[in-house]
Amino acid sequence: MLRSMKLQDLNAHIMCVLCGGYLVDATTIVECLHSFCRSCIVKYLQTSYHCPVCDVEVHKTKPLLHIRPDRTLQDIVFKLVPGLYQGMLCVEF
Repeated sequence: MLRSMKLQDLNAHIMCVLCGGYLVDATTIVECLHSFCRSCIVKYLQTSYHCPVCDVEVHKTKPLLHIRPDRTLQDIVFKLVPGLYQGMLCVEF
């Protein structure tokens, strides 16, 4: 039996808490596994060394070495949000 869900029910899992938009270039902090847009978390880590969600310390001297692209999560976002991928392609040109 197939269950359908509303996109609204999944938003908390596929939106960046820093910018409030859908994840773009989803990037995950290794220590706690919270995910953000890559540009958002890179900018945030310039002024803080703690996760903006759970406050775990990322790394005092090289926080950018402790974040990883999350391609699986990004693929999920693209599948769930119609037009997001195509919209991003238009913006890049």
